[in-house]
Amino acid sequence: MTTRRHHLDWLRVGVFALLILYHVGMLYVRWPYNLKAPRLVPALEWPMNAVSPWRMALLFVISGVVSRIMIARLGAGRFAVERIRRLLPPILTGMALVIPPQTYVELVTKTGLRMSYLAFWLGPYLHADQSLARPLHKTLPTWDHLWFVVYLLNFALLVALVAAFGRLSQIGPGRTARPAPIWLWLSAPALWMAGWNIAIQTVAPFTHAFVDDWAADLKWFGLYVTGIALAGREDISLWIRTHWRGIAIVTLALLVVQMLAMAVAPLESVGQPLWQVLVRAVADGLYGWAGVLAALAIGARFLDGPSRLLGWLSRAVLPVYVLHQPILLVGAYVILPLKLPLLVEAASLVLLAGGGSLIVYAAFIRPFAWTRFLFGDRDRRA
Repeated sequence: MTTRRHHLDWLRVGVFALLILYHVGMLYVRWPYNLKAPRLVPALEWPMNAVSPWRMALLFVISGVVSRIMIARLGAGRFAVERIRRLLPPILTGMALVIPPQTYVELVTKTGLRMSYLAFWLGPYLHADQSLARPLHKTLPTWDHLWFVVYLLNFALLVALVAAFGRLSQIGPGRTARPAPIWLWLSAPALWMAGWNIAIQTVAPFTHAFVDDWAADLKWFGLYVTGIALAGREDISLWIRTHWRGIAIVTLALLVVQMLAMAVAPLESVGQPLWQVLVRAVADGLYGWAGVLAALAIGARFLDGPSRLLGWLSRAVLPVYVLHQPILLVGAYVILPLKLPLLVEAASLVLLAGGGSLIVYAAFIRPFAWTRFLFGDRDRRA
């Protein structure tokens, strides 16, 4: 269990690359976002809905698997210290230095802010003046898209606390958690996701603020714990790898069901009937968990090998995640008024967000110890 699972690194890199495409797509669909393009493309909502139910779920499951492996290797105390050292600096760096430009762009476009960026950053933003952001239901400073890292850090510290007083930290190679039938792993997480989807849609919408985001907290924490449990079940990992074809077929079938549910219950209207909420919540939950299993199965079957490229990209993932959205939104603020051909415009934004983030990482973060620390790039010896 303590050997490195390279397919998880490949999947993590792939999901974050997909996230860049997803955020570019958010400029062009009808859903709320920091900035909107003047030319919307509602058809993009279909492929984006196809990845939404499983992309973040997969990241939390992978994070749980990795946490179990790290606790077995380091122990609960060192694991907690490592998570704080790795995740807290990019959260603070992002909030103080990286996110303010995108917040400024959002306020300029949505509220007509007439203040220079420097005056905004040194004034209302860093002094937590909420009067500017209150109409957008935001707070200053904000962690915005870094909510995933915030949640992950809190989950890791909670699990480390539990592990310090339990047997989790003692698990090593060849030991497994208490056996549970495989069928339970194929159904319980899907029902968990469906149930909390209902809660999120009816009584506790996403806030990404953690402290008042209880339904999302429980949904994501359940998936994180699922990853921890799966890391202790080599028999289930083998079953998933062996049955990758069947899992893929079931996932495709459930994708069709999810698309049909989207057609009859779009979840875009206010005060929609409860039956629409239930249809979409169940469809997204079943398909979302199947998508996680399919990704794990296909990754274990075809991507379980090391490479120098993977090592480089795996280290770049967290810094690029911190950087990509501010680069995208500031770039979109400049590029969208040019009214380029739509495909050229979108491709330019993808290249800017992805390529620009990688260039900044390679040129200004990776070469220096202090910037690696600030952006969560793990030590070269790790």
